[in-house]
Amino acid sequence: MAMKKSRNIVVTLECFVKKDGKYLMLHRAPEKRIMPDVWMAPGGHREFNEGLFACARREVMEETGLRIKHLKIKATGCAYLRDLNQEFYFHFLVADCAGGRLKPKADDGEFVWLTPQQILRQKNLLSELKTMLPYVFQNNQSVVSFRAVYEKGNHLKELEVETP
Repeated sequence: MAMKKSRNIVVTLECFVKKDGKYLMLHRAPEKRIMPDVWMAPGGHREFNEGLFACARREVMEETGLRIKHLKIKATGCAYLRDLNQEFYFHFLVADCAGGRLKPKADDGEFVWLTPQQILRQKNLLSELKTMLPYVFQNNQSVVSFRAVYEKGNHLKELEVETP
C-alpha cells in the first residue's frame, strides 16, 4: 500500500479592489517570508469556517482600511511552493471600493493604485498574474481554475489554466 504524502495547505485569497479605473496592488516588503518584494493584490488567509466574501471584506479592511462591495469570484486555483513544501488554495476576486481611508502598512509593503496595463508592467509581479490577470479583469461571469508550481520564491515552474 502506497503511503500518502502529508499535506501542508493554506487557504487564501487576493482581492483586486477597483476605484476610478485602477486597482489596488501591494508591493510586498522585501523582508516577507513568502513572496518577498512581489506585487500582488491585497488579501490573506481564510479563518476556520469563514465564508469567502466575509474573508475578503475582513482582509481588505484589516490590510487597507477600505470597505468593498460588488464582490465577484474570477478565478480559483492552487499553487505549490516547492521550497517551502506548502500548498496554497485560493480565490482571486474583484470588488469595488465602497469607502474608507487607505492606511499605510509598512510591515506588509506599499499600496499603489494601478491600471491593468501598469500592473502587467511591474517588475516582480506575482508570476501567475501575468497569465491570470486577463481572466480576472474580464467583464463577464466566467470563473477559471488554475494550478501553479513555484520552484523558489516567485520563480514559476508550471502553470495550467482550466476554462469552463
